[in-house]
Amino acid sequence: MPANKKHLSSPSQRILKITAGLLGGFFVTIFFHNALGSVLEQKGALIITTAYTSFLMWAGLMVLAFLSKNGWKIWGLYLLLTLVFAGIIFLNK
Repeated sequence: MPANKKHLSSPSQRILKITAGLLGGFFVTIFFHNALGSVLEQKGALIITTAYTSFLMWAGLMVLAFLSKNGWKIWGLYLLLTLVFAGIIFLNK
């Protein structure tokens, strides 16, 4: 029995969700950990925990992208978060 068409997203929305999950989630994760590193003074423990938390955060952001109804909104959210974390990095240098 095929899926009901009203529950499926359009191909363009599917592409937006996939790219937001892969690329947007990656950029948010990297900029978050760099911003955290620019704020903290003890960086030894951050390097060790980043190896684990970066994958978990990236996977969670990917799931969030697929749960959203609109790919443009999730891209906007991820770009906004990336810019906020980039601002934190810039201000702490």
